[in-house]
This record gives sequence, C-alpha cells and structure tokens, in this order.
Amino acid sequence: MLGQDNRPGLAPQIWFAIVMAAIVVGLLVVHQLDLDDGVVQEAVHLQIERLQASAAEKEERDLGEDPLDGAEPPGTEIESEAPAMAPTPGWQSPTPRPTPTRRPPEEPRRDHYWLERPIRPAEDAAAARYYPYGSRMDGSYPIHHGIDIVRPLGTPVVAPASGVVVVAGDDDTQVYGARTGFYGLLVVVQLDQRYQGMPVYVLMGHLSEVHVSVGQHVAVGDVLGLVGETGYAEGPHLHTEVRLGRNDYYHTVNPELWYRPLEGRGTLAGLLMTHDGEPVTTEAKLVLRRDGQYLFEVFTYPDGPLNPDPEWGENFAIGDLQPGNWTAEVFYGGVLYTSEFQISAGRTTWLVMEVR
Repeated sequence: MLGQDNRPGLAPQIWFAIVMAAIVVGLLVVHQLDLDDGVVQEAVHLQIERLQASAAEKEERDLGEDPLDGAEPPGTEIESEAPAMAPTPGWQSPTPRPTPTRRPPEEPRRDHYWLERPIRPAEDAAAARYYPYGSRMDGSYPIHHGIDIVRPLGTPVVAPASGVVVVAGDDDTQVYGARTGFYGLLVVVQLDQRYQGMPVYVLMGHLSEVHVSVGQHVAVGDVLGLVGETGYAEGPHLHTEVRLGRNDYYHTVNPELWYRPLEGRGTLAGLLMTHDGEPVTTEAKLVLRRDGQYLFEVFTYPDGPLNPDPEWGENFAIGDLQPGNWTAEVFYGGVLYTSEFQISAGRTTWLVMEVR
C-alpha cells in the first residue's frame, strides 16, 4: 500500500523519511489507541500526505529562494552599548541587489559621476592600481569590494557628496565588511540623492580618527575623519566603497564609475564575453597600452560577491586614463586577443571584447 502512494519527483531521502515516519505513526496508533485496521490505514495515509506536502513545499522554497532577498546582512543587530553605530532605517528595509544589465553595446549608457574625490586636492586622490576593485592582488588577498587611495597618516578625508552619516565609529562589534574589525574606524554616508530608486551609500574605512557622528548631515568637502591604518590594513590609506540598495558588503559596485575622473582624464568600462554572449566570470587580466607602452592592468570581476553597475553592466572598469588611443590585450584560453579603443576626457568609454 505504501508503494502505491509513492509520488514522482521526491528525492529518495525524502521518500525514505516518509516511509519511516509512516511506519512509526502506524505502530504508535496501533499500540496506543488500539484502533482497527481501517483507522490505522487512514491515519498512516493522512500522515504520508502531510509529509509529502511539507517536503514539496520545502523543495519549492529551496529552488525559488534568493538567499539575499529579504535577508538582513550579517551583523545588522546593533549593540546597545554602541549607540554611535546605530544605522538608519535603510538597514532594516532590504532592497534588491543591483541587477546586472547586459544591453547591446550600441545602446547608449550614461555616466553618473556623483562623487567628488574624498581627498583634497583631487590630484592626490587617484586610486591605487596594485589592488583594484574586483581583484585579489596577487591572489593572496580577498576580492576587493572598493578602491584604495594611498595618502599619509592623518590626511583629511572629506565628504564626496551631500548626505547623512549613518555609521561613524569602529566595527569591533558590528560587521560592515567581511568580518568584525575589518575596516577599523569607518564612516558611511547615505547620499541625499537616490539612484534608480535605490539608496546610495559611500563607505570610508581604515581611518585614524572620526570627526562626524551618526545623524549628522554633511556637504561636499566636509571633513569626515583622517586617513589611518586601522582594521585590516598594511599601511596608511583610505579604502572607499559605493553600495547600492543596502549598506551591505555584498551590495558594492565599482567606485571608479562614480567618482569624477581627474581633470583631463577619462574612464574605461567594458565587457569581456565569450562568443555565445556570456560574460567571462573568471579573473581574466587585461593589459592596457598607450602608444605601445605597458601602463595598467585591469581584472574582470570573478563570479560571486561583486555586482556590475546597473547602468553599464560591465565586468571590468578602470578610471583616470589619459585621453587618446589605447589597446587592450587579454590572454584567454591560450589565445591573445587585442582591441583598440579611445579615451575621452570627462567621460566613460565602453568596450566589448569577445573571446573563445
């Protein structure tokens, strides 16, 4: 009779659990209630149906569930003894991660350089090239969720846009990165402006001092703190991130598409894709040359915790390139691919490279 009730689609482990549970229920019913065979069979059959329905619901939930949707980021519980770290309501109202946008290359994309440089003068605030967004440096570092600006200890860090301070203090008990103590002293500003309906957050980490407090409204150029080396840092520098939708480590996008390029410089964003139209999800290294000289390396984002910009849909980007004619080279699958592109001052150039 149990075999006749077997329903297709259930995993063997689930079916085994159903059978065993049904047998146990049947024995308990006979032993404790001394019911007749018809009642026993009806009770067993009812229990099987309940277990099958429960298993089917769980299977459907597991298949359709996005582990990030509706889930609070790790460490959003604020310790009562650290009121300065209290987040804004944006933390309690989860919004979707930025959606990768892979539109046809000929469709126009728009720049959104909302942020001024967080170091003054701006010429001193170029992003370090040894550890760009989305890279692992030499393979021994974690995937980088932001960019680094190397400046001496105590250099003022200023607000890149107007907004409200939502985090100001240390991360010893509250997780804002990969773990507690990751950024040391940090400041997070939620911008007054929203992007495609999503809140925008800018994080400044590894500070030596914090000069603002939670709830304070800041304008462009207001001092937030001083460059330091707190948290996981090997020397004085500023780590900065842009987060969309939630103030969360897994909602970052490439800051080089948000910080205004240095005077007379431009930005490159692009998509390295296979011949069947799928983006490359491994860390491929592109070498950028100008006038035949090796200048920079940029890496495609690895599959996992990083997000392309909703406007660009890129899997690599780099800022502050000199205007003129450039060549990109990538060695992929044993083949060297090259592509020429042109950089214009004050804007982003879009480049698509196809590999096999």
